[in-house]
Amino acid sequence: MIIDLILIALIRLMQCALRALPEKARLGTGRFLGAVGYAVLKNRRNVAISNIQRAFPDHTPGQAAGIARNCFKNLGTNMVELLMAPFIPEEEVSQRFSFEPEDIAARTLGSGRGVIALTFHFGNWEIMGITSKLLNQPVVALARPLKKHTRLNAFLNRLRESTGLTIIVNENTAKEVLRLLKRNAIVAILGDHREKRSRGVFVDLFGHKVPTSKGTAMISMKTGCLVVPCYPVRKGFLRYTIMCGEPIVMEREGGDIEELIEKNTRKINAFLEDIIRQYPDEWFWVHQRWGRPNRKHRRHKL
Repeated sequence: MIIDLILIALIRLMQCALRALPEKARLGTGRFLGAVGYAVLKNRRNVAISNIQRAFPDHTPGQAAGIARNCFKNLGTNMVELLMAPFIPEEEVSQRFSFEPEDIAARTLGSGRGVIALTFHFGNWEIMGITSKLLNQPVVALARPLKKHTRLNAFLNRLRESTGLTIIVNENTAKEVLRLLKRNAIVAILGDHREKRSRGVFVDLFGHKVPTSKGTAMISMKTGCLVVPCYPVRKGFLRYTIMCGEPIVMEREGGDIEELIEKNTRKINAFLEDIIRQYPDEWFWVHQRWGRPNRKHRRHKL
């Protein structure tokens, strides 16, 4: 409890300091904090480099380290952007953020079946709630709680909701999600969490089998809702184009249910692979998506 209060006070102090800076200096602050994190957080740095070498085995250690370094700098920028998100003037939203393609909302929301906005730990996923302001329609997001830090968790959720999201706790939410989709709502779900081995389906990600959540595939197969993959492309400090892919076709017939779930979930990972190849330093490489690093990947010359 005391730790939460201290952390919240420090975050608010940092917000005040950042508001006094020009935008260029805010960007520089974020990249500096990320560079410090890269230098200091040795374990996370090694996890990132190991993950990059798994995904891109043809990369040299130097190339992998370069991607990891830029990843940390982007994560530092993400943090500063989230702290500044509540202070974006309403009149600047349409200047800073845009959709591509522009007609994606009309083509998907008009289906009447609800939409899963499939997002990833990519770019600054924390500010994706801004889409609700661009669409003028609520977006509901599932968020895993910080169970031992209730005050800090509530504070962070208020930051996220300042972008336009409605947050619901991602714990036994299947019925709530189904109810929302029946009302033609937009439900944002992160599609690249590492799932528990006992609950996930093992599908390829860059040639390696990883436990992946069945949730998106199962919900879409049950309800017929559209699954629209979305990701932000960075254009500057708190300036993004929200890219929306064509709905991922979820197969519902022609095989065993488990085989269909595996096939549909693989489509999600394939989309993720494509955007990571385009923007390799924008993914959250510090997460142990493939489990613990292989012994041969644990040491790197930087």
